[in-house]
Amino acid sequence: MRRSWQRVCKLPHAGTYLTMRLSRCAVAGGAVAGILVICAPLGASEAVATAPPYTFHMDVAMAMRHFPWLHFKMRGTGSYEPGVSYAVHFTSVPWFIPKDHNDIDLTMLDPTLWPKHYTFQEMGQVNGETSFDLHPIDDASLEDARVIVGSRGRARHAVMNYKDGTHITMDVSVSEFDGFLLPATLTADIDRPNMPLSANAAFNDYEFTVARQAPAKP
Repeated sequence: MRRSWQRVCKLPHAGTYLTMRLSRCAVAGGAVAGILVICAPLGASEAVATAPPYTFHMDVAMAMRHFPWLHFKMRGTGSYEPGVSYAVHFTSVPWFIPKDHNDIDLTMLDPTLWPKHYTFQEMGQVNGETSFDLHPIDDASLEDARVIVGSRGRARHAVMNYKDGTHITMDVSVSEFDGFLLPATLTADIDRPNMPLSANAAFNDYEFTVARQAPAKP
């Protein structure tokens, strides 16, 4: 039976995980926003503890898959605040990246933020993984997306389709950090008309911005 993810989002401590918007800009940097479009670490089959607010760094290596075979790197600082925001600000970018592409919204990484930006529906389960269809509410460039969430409640695979003909396929790995599953790496194939790209991103230097409460003594 199909279920809306809105039910899952109401579970206590429902966790984190994406959205990046792909710009229509014709330069290579415009596709960066689509790299990370879906890294959602919140699950369909089990609740995952919500991490407290944290910051992190993101390193992205991109490569054009045709002439002039351009390779470039970007580095940014990200922040996550439960139920409020999830974003990256790139502080190191190539000269040809437009200034308005330095900030990237990652709300698709956190399903608790989805109701404001997407309609979504569970489409089925296979081998402990659950797939969801997403349709944008406030992103005119995105047609739809399919997200596959693993048995531990973290998005592992995503396919995004954009109205300009761009298709993005992405895989995400997660690792445990101080007891929380958080994004570790992301790989993506960005099939943009006249500009196919590949991307590899790493999430690192996680730091919680508030003190963790010590467990109560018996």
